[in-house]
Amino acid sequence: MEGPEVHQPHGRHGGGLPQWLELTIAGTALVTSICSIVIAIHHGHTMEKLVQANSIPYLIGGFSTATTEGDDVLSLDFLNRGVGPAHERSLRVTVDGQYARSLNELIAKSLPPDQAAEVTKAKADRIIRVLQNNVRTRFVGAGQPQMVFRIAKTPENARLWDLLGKAQDRWDIEYCYCSVFDDCWKVKGKFSEPKPAEECTRDEPHEFMP
Repeated sequence: MEGPEVHQPHGRHGGGLPQWLELTIAGTALVTSICSIVIAIHHGHTMEKLVQANSIPYLIGGFSTATTEGDDVLSLDFLNRGVGPAHERSLRVTVDGQYARSLNELIAKSLPPDQAAEVTKAKADRIIRVLQNNVRTRFVGAGQPQMVFRIAKTPENARLWDLLGKAQDRWDIEYCYCSVFDDCWKVKGKFSEPKPAEECTRDEPHEFMP
């Protein structure tokens, strides 16, 4: 009886690659794949930072007694000189360091009682006409201005307008705004530079609503 036939394993054909070379090629391919992933992640982070950089607002707020055309207009305005929109979330106005929550309070704190009463009555009688942007928050586009309030000087209100115009040197402003990515900045003082803030927190008892 014949025993089972045992096949001996064939040796490596002459045309095959050495094992060390195959391992080297495989290792190189793995390293290349890992590097590609790392580069893609880094590129993604770079693009994210670039988008954020192209969305940074720079909001300037302040008082003025004239327009760029030379008209006599007492106003509080914002101007966004940044490259992205600004969401103004908090606005506070002070007179000699005391908060004024409305235009009437601003007048009352700026003038002696008799003059303040006269201006308030003139405002009520439409002798002093006021344009008001009376909203809780404001969204200011890149390169765009936005009014908070404006009082134009006319022959009928010139004397009362001058009283307010002289008082505006004692007015100051505090505000906080954010980008569309919720990066926020606060400004305390009309001549101050924006400083980074974790968030914009409203101080409701002191917020200014003209």
